[in-house]
Amino acid sequence: MAQKPTATANDAAWKKALYAPERVAKFVKGEMTLQELHGITGPEMLEMAVTGYTMYEQGQYKQAKVIFDGLSALDPKEAYYRTALGAVHLAEGNLEEALRVLDEAIQLDGKDLAAFVNRGEAHLRKGDIIKAAHDFKKAITLDPTGKDPLTRRAKALSAAVLKSLEMGSGGGDAKPTANKAAPAKSGNTGKQAAAPKPAGKGKPTHKR
Repeated sequence: MAQKPTATANDAAWKKALYAPERVAKFVKGEMTLQELHGITGPEMLEMAVTGYTMYEQGQYKQAKVIFDGLSALDPKEAYYRTALGAVHLAEGNLEEALRVLDEAIQLDGKDLAAFVNRGEAHLRKGDIIKAAHDFKKAITLDPTGKDPLTRRAKALSAAVLKSLEMGSGGGDAKPTANKAAPAKSGNTGKQAAAPKPAGKGKPTHKR
């Protein structure tokens, strides 16, 4: 893709090149993302993701949701944005929407640990303990050494599911008693699972 011209270059000429018919046609055919069409760079996307994550940590869910929803539209092939968006919906208690977005994240990246833990928690809150157990088991297998705090969270919730099944509670008593979802930081497993912090120069933590 052509590099953006300098600040002194003709803006109209740049926009004409950016939205040339052949580029628009590629976007329509699905051969180019909206991010690429608009000429937004990887570092610019990352900066927006970091801003969204910071707002999420501060409990500014409405603003974080706008950012991650926009990033998901700009690059529909990137799983991280949907994982983060799902975490925001989970924090707000929008379980159905969280499940929908997390399903999409997992379809894009079947090794997204945070997406499985978050989806499992959404299922658990709904009382779907079998589905929750499946997601927690998958998360644990993705990190067999248990290095990631999210894995420890999955093990703790999985134990709650097992206890619920043994008691025959039907899942109602298995719902987590902690506060609403917040980012799981390194060395802190007390908080509920959420999207990992964005990292890297181009894309966030998602690896292809």
